[in-house]
Amino acid sequence: MNRKDFFKHAGRWVILSGIGLLSAFLLAEQKVVTPENCSAGPLCRNCGKYAKCELPQVNKERKNGK
Repeated sequence: MNRKDFFKHAGRWVILSGIGLLSAFLLAEQKVVTPENCSAGPLCRNCGKYAKCELPQVNKERKNGK
């Protein structure tokens, strides 16, 4: 392996690792565990976290059929 190939392969691995880390970070940010962390506010039903949300106000909405 010459120097040019080394840098080409290293660059590919750096880019691939960056994409993997960014994906993991974005997936990890889909959690809501406390009301302080909820960023949806009054637009709760449009939130991507709504299906798995365990906040009291969301549970109340689900029971009321809203």
